[in-house]
Amino acid sequence: MNKNQKDNVMMFSAVLTVILLLLLSVHFINKNYQTEKMLEAGKILCTQLMNASITYYREHGYYLLNDKVSFNHDYPFDARTNLYFSIFSTYPTTTGKEVLLFFGSDKMKKYELRVIFDKNAETTNLKNIKVEVLKKEE
Repeated sequence: MNKNQKDNVMMFSAVLTVILLLLLSVHFINKNYQTEKMLEAGKILCTQLMNASITYYREHGYYLLNDKVSFNHDYPFDARTNLYFSIFSTYPTTTGKEVLLFFGSDKMKKYELRVIFDKNAETTNLKNIKVEVLKKEE
């Protein structure tokens, strides 16, 4: 192999390495973006369920307990249509707060979303609530 051929092989190897690094970078950036979009859909569900729970409390004087359900006839809320977070639980704590949990399914099965709010909370939008994202260990 002469010097010119060695230079061509080295140049080809360098270009191939750069292309592979770019492809890996794009793959991981896209994966993170997709995960964030799926989490955003779950956060919207958290807001809807929180508002439905507060409305129910105002009408009946107590919060409903739900244990891993997708639908409750007492709420104007249906999680069955969400591809990523279709199961939820609601329960009170001993400190006067209400907890909402959404359990991930399909691509998001490693994730849970949790919202904790005061029993006397006002209905609100997504900007004003703190949704905790919990990732399960594999």
